[in-house]
Amino acid sequence: MLITYKSSCDGNLEKIGHFEKDCWINITAPLKEELIEVSELYNIPIEFLEDPLDLEESARIQYDEETECTLIINDFPIIDENTHAFDSYITIPIGIILGKDYVVTVCNQSSNSLENMIKKNVNTSMKSRFALEILLSFSTLYIEKLKLLNKQRLKIESHLRDSLTSKQLYDLMEIEKSLVYFLTSLKANADVITKLFRTKSLTLYEDDKDLLEDLKIENNQAIETTELYTRILNSITGSYSSLISNELNKTMKTLTLFTVFLTLPTLVFSFFGMNVTLPIADKDPFSWIITLVIALVIVIWIGFALWRRRML
Repeated sequence: MLITYKSSCDGNLEKIGHFEKDCWINITAPLKEELIEVSELYNIPIEFLEDPLDLEESARIQYDEETECTLIINDFPIIDENTHAFDSYITIPIGIILGKDYVVTVCNQSSNSLENMIKKNVNTSMKSRFALEILLSFSTLYIEKLKLLNKQRLKIESHLRDSLTSKQLYDLMEIEKSLVYFLTSLKANADVITKLFRTKSLTLYEDDKDLLEDLKIENNQAIETTELYTRILNSITGSYSSLISNELNKTMKTLTLFTVFLTLPTLVFSFFGMNVTLPIADKDPFSWIITLVIALVIVIWIGFALWRRRML
């Protein structure tokens, strides 16, 4: 899908049906033919349009001297569609291409951040600032998603105090996976932001430099928050792993003690139940009571010994 926008006199973005100078071309999940058409029409290297569509593409900034186009690739979070019962996240790349007369964004999926840009008062003729505003909106999106992940973690943690189930542990694993995606992408985005400070292919005015500084601060805040939540989650999972091991040890100890106490009477009864003549067999018809007393004395003696060793 390809939609072209341009800022009006009052600063609002309006859809236009054809190419105009200082426009914004938003490309989402395009066909191969659409990429070739845009590449030929706007003199953009075809790889600049194809690379952001690769989900494994790393964040970077690249300049093409022949076409004088600058490509900025950044990662942003989206909900993982493979997880239906729980909102976990992955990150995918988006490409921002800055040419002489246009700004092009290329992505595999639509983003709420880009849709929100349409509602803002932006100026597409100021291409560098417009690109920085897009990047800033994605950094803000990370922080919003981190807050949602933290709320989910707190909810799971409150349930863990009552009962521990496999589903809750799997949900914590999904949160941990999301944080790993976030941290990896945010650090890669930080490298791109650092390069933007010294790149010569972009013209940055004083207001643009202030915006770039805000972008750096926002991205660093997202990194620090992600690292904090990761440490908290690792601490929680480690603690509950210790609790699970402790409960398992208690269970095994209880079963072992039951086995010991049940085995002792069995040994006594087996001895007196052998098909041999015993001294007490003919003297007292109630000699079986003596068997019970012997078994009971042995059980009490072993129980007292275990109690003295604090095993009970």
